[in-house]
Amino acid sequence: MLELIAIITIITLFALFLKWRGKTGTPTGEKEKLSEKLSPEGIVGKSSFILTTRKSTVPKADLSGKMDIEVPLEYEPDIETIEEQEELEQFGLPSEISSDITFEEMMKVVNEVESVQPQNPTKAGKLLHENENTDWVEQIASSSSDYQKRIVELIDLHLGSLLKNEINQEPSNNLEGFNIGEYAK
Repeated sequence: MLELIAIITIITLFALFLKWRGKTGTPTGEKEKLSEKLSPEGIVGKSSFILTTRKSTVPKADLSGKMDIEVPLEYEPDIETIEEQEELEQFGLPSEISSDITFEEMMKVVNEVESVQPQNPTKAGKLLHENENTDWVEQIASSSSDYQKRIVELIDLHLGSLLKNEINQEPSNNLEGFNIGEYAK
């Protein structure tokens, strides 16, 4: 019984294949022969190249080191950035707005980070600590793993010197004559 169903299925599929082949027209082998009969030389001799005499201007490289960047003269601050920086200030974290570092100080810090033997590490550490969350410090740190290590070392040196100063200070006894009862009413 299964053999009879399998034979009927094969015959039906063969009949469907013949109908499908008849709808698509001629088989692909016959189409190629037909196209060769219509154009015996094929594409040989039919391609052509047209040379244009128009000259395109190629911009010349500026060797002075200046970049061609257009910057709008009007400055519109980003509201989200300002809000983020205000939130950082509320938590006592430094932000770019509160940073009042000059370009010369910034370049000295960059030179201190790049040099193997820094000349003024405590000042560089202080400036790096104050500007730790700013873009320029993050750019220096991300440029090299050695720079990142030096930045951490300089900040640690600065924080260590602050701790040393606090330990050396003696506690003041200004509270000897203080009476809380005077303020409580």
